[in-house]
Amino acid sequence: MKVLIIEDEVQTARDLQRSIKALRPAFHIVDIIDSVESGLEWFDKNQQPDLIFSDIQLGDGLAFDIFKRVDIQCPVVFCTAYDQYAIQAFRNNGIDYLLKPLEEGLLEKCLNKLQHLLKKPASQEERPLLTALLKELQGTHKSYKSTFLVTYRDKLIPVNVNDVLYFRVTGEVVDLCTKDNQQYRLVDSLDYIESLIDPSLFYRANRQYLVAFKAIREVETYIERKLLVHLIQPAADPIVVSKAKSSDFLAWMESH
Repeated sequence: MKVLIIEDEVQTARDLQRSIKALRPAFHIVDIIDSVESGLEWFDKNQQPDLIFSDIQLGDGLAFDIFKRVDIQCPVVFCTAYDQYAIQAFRNNGIDYLLKPLEEGLLEKCLNKLQHLLKKPASQEERPLLTALLKELQGTHKSYKSTFLVTYRDKLIPVNVNDVLYFRVTGEVVDLCTKDNQQYRLVDSLDYIESLIDPSLFYRANRQYLVAFKAIREVETYIERKLLVHLIQPAADPIVVSKAKSSDFLAWMESH
């Protein structure tokens, strides 16, 4: 069986590859993809694999950005640190949803499930547990974070999400920047912050910036069909949206 891994964390990809080979020596890892852009290029040049293991949050977007543009015919196992993408995962050929850090025992169960599904005729393929999970998830109201409690001069200050222009990765930390041109340091990662806030209000422009819609002044076409985002208050660095994410970004903006 030919297996494709979509994962932007090098060590995680290596660990997954090693675990798959240990559990299923006959499986062949055809490639490891680390971004949306390289994923689109790979599918354009290669035949589809028999199975995909895919992270969801990549450096230049979500893996779903690939699946929106490529008609995936094979089953997909999604691997992620967060569970808010479960419904989208199962709508994109997902047969399982593994939370990081991956446990080899759960990976073994996943591979057993795959073999069981492949043995059954398509007309008999039933996923009652998956259907129940989807109903449960769809019936659960997602509540997003409305306030961040930040530290300033030994005090704790509440900052409303509506006052935030963007979150920016600076070195190993994340800065929250407000419409009053104030910056506060946060302890959580940008990936985790993204999972907490309403995606209709903020967009992950790239690995470094999570930008509020209300903060955007204009968007400019950039080199190699990328986009350059200008904010109502200048950011410390150019905010560039990759070519692979540009269509999705523009559609997000138009949805407002």
